Amino acid sequence: MARNEHTYTNQGVPVTRRVQRPRGDDWLCNCCGRLLGRIHGHDVHIRFERRHEYMASLPASATCKGCGTLNRVRAAAAAA
Repeated sequence: MARNEHTYTNQGVPVTRRVQRPRGDDWLCNCCGRLLGRIHGHDVHIRFERRHEYMASLPASATCKGCGTLNRVRAAAAAA
């Protein structure tokens, strides 16, 4: 999953630019408000500790790493 795009200037010098992607809706912890993931349609994108990255289908549940609260998100809640 490439996050950078390589383009070239008029002089042929390579330039790396960050690719802009749609953000999606934030999935936040019900208790402390910490970001758990981002909702994109009927999927949720979860990333933590820099190397762990997942795409999961809705409905989904996760335990907050900050406060330990169990959080759930459903497809109907994502569409609203």
